Amino acid sequence: MAESPSSSNTPAPIAEIDHGPSKLDQFLDAHTKKLIIGAILVAVGIAAYVVYSGVAKGEAEEAGAALMDAEKIADYQDVIKKWPESNAAASALPLIADIQWADSQPDSIASLEEFISKYPEHPSLATAKVSLGLRLLEQGKTSEASELLTEVAESETATYIAPLACIALGDIAKAEGKTEDAKKWYEKAQEDPSEQGNTFKDTAAARLILVNAKPPVKIKPALPVPPKPGAPTNPVVPAPILETPDTPETTPTPTAPTPPTPKADPPAPVSPAPNPPAPAAPAVPAGEKAPEPA
Repeated sequence: MAESPSSSNTPAPIAEIDHGPSKLDQFLDAHTKKLIIGAILVAVGIAAYVVYSGVAKGEAEEAGAALMDAEKIADYQDVIKKWPESNAAASALPLIADIQWADSQPDSIASLEEFISKYPEHPSLATAKVSLGLRLLEQGKTSEASELLTEVAESETATYIAPLACIALGDIAKAEGKTEDAKKWYEKAQEDPSEQGNTFKDTAAARLILVNAKPPVKIKPALPVPPKPGAPTNPVVPAPILETPDTPETTPTPTAPTPPTPKADPPAPVSPAPNPPAPAAPAVPAGEKAPEPA
């Protein structure tokens, strides 16, 4: 059977073009509602974070202001109760310990130990450890104090307070007679690796000068010797000889020359008397008559 001309000349279609919605459009149509809800939730979350950050910042500032105004233990305890998660609440514990030390040393130590265990990342951790170490040292607990102070002295992040820990360790070594160890700690206390200024440098230098100094020797006074029989009861004690310091030689002050003394005039000759006195009459023996004058 022969094919018709029209059928033989009409080309066959290669592919059909689909003009319907794309896969993305279909996905959007199916999930548009969910996407809108998700976007709303994200926006709400961002807004909540911003609000929370602002509130947290405001609370932190309020807590810090309350901490600065606090003076008594009750004031610091109020900061801890109102803002328990703030840095101000953490910083209140060492300040409470300082006040407690005068009246109750155990409570003061307990406050410092609570701070160290509860806030291991606090910026004031090293300061609290040195404070606790010095308090333990004052109570005679040298071993516990040395452990805390050594931890701070060898820390690379506590350079602002490490020199004080080194000085305390030097004092401990000097008290134990370990002079060389004391020198090493005092020398380390003068270092300033952070180059931000070492406020304890002069104190460490003064300790280093005195590290070899020895305490004065106490001389026991001699007992008085009893006097021998027949000796005077009140012996004469010679007075102590006082040594006067040598006076420095002084340059003599020049004096004006003395003018020569003028020679005195010779004495004038004595002229003889004009009428020499008459010779005395000879003595007349008794019973005889004196001769008449010529």
